[in-house]
Amino acid sequence: MSLITLEEHFAWDPASADNVVATWLQSNNPVGYQRLYDRGPLRLEQMDAAGIDFQIMSLFDPGVQEETDIGRAIDLARRANDELADTVRENPNRFGGFATLATQDPAAAEVELDRAVTELGLVGALINGHCQGRYLDDPAYEGLFGRAEALGAPVYLHPTTPHPAVMAAWFAPYVADGLHLASWGFAAEAGTHALRLIYSGLFDRFPRLQMIIGHLGEMLPFAAYRIDRYYGLGGEGGSSRGLQHLPSEYLLRNFYVTTSGNFCPPAFACTLDVMGADRVMFSVDYPMDDNQDGAQFLASYPMDDATRRKVSSENAVRLFGDRIPAYLGADGGS
Repeated sequence: MSLITLEEHFAWDPASADNVVATWLQSNNPVGYQRLYDRGPLRLEQMDAAGIDFQIMSLFDPGVQEETDIGRAIDLARRANDELADTVRENPNRFGGFATLATQDPAAAEVELDRAVTELGLVGALINGHCQGRYLDDPAYEGLFGRAEALGAPVYLHPTTPHPAVMAAWFAPYVADGLHLASWGFAAEAGTHALRLIYSGLFDRFPRLQMIIGHLGEMLPFAAYRIDRYYGLGGEGGSSRGLQHLPSEYLLRNFYVTTSGNFCPPAFACTLDVMGADRVMFSVDYPMDDNQDGAQFLASYPMDDATRRKVSSENAVRLFGDRIPAYLGADGGS
């Protein structure tokens, strides 16, 4: 049975040069810092120790999306994708890659997605949430999502620091405690962003578009019942969106969720129950989380063999198709 992971990060300078987390790791966790920057022997060593056959990498949050010089952001995205494609070509049976996109310029992001998938062989794109306060339900991104659908290229919606207004209203007193980060703020931000995309009607316009969210669904599986129950009850006149389906139907049809960084059995049980075994994929969130911890969680969770195979690799093989090595679809993995 193969084991595939797909929310696994790397840092690359100059794009990551001023990254707060990378800088902290350099001073406080040198091993974590080395793992973050490595795209070769150390990463493979960590994969092998956990029995991971294939890893899809992406540039560490926020990628290039905080760069205020749009031209520089576009250039950095291209260079980061070229670097990642080189890494994949050097070890195509172990590594794949999600493209970095400069969402500051939606048209340029669309062009780069096409180049990254059709010329560089990357599997799709990973976008780090809003871009300097601009969310992906902005109509300017219609072309980008249309291109992703046409290419059959999944888009991973990764969390980022909440919108500045939300930071000020919700999190400012508790920044020192990290409430705005992975403990709560990331999931609240990414889950809300996914709902914005659903409520905007994006998936009525692009019904074959596939997206991925991590951390067992950014709290959405737990909330799906109430989201459906109260959809459209916004006041007089109800909803102005007129979706063709209830919100959870888009969650089940247009989203996959991963286990990245959330190795909690009760939460995993909820996610499997709501999403179904065909929509859940294994991931670690390396190097912020440990490969062996993730693999042990998956191996020890009580589920039937068919479900374990789907989560471990079969769902990813079906989603990415021939953009990942053919051997992963066989029984010869680790």
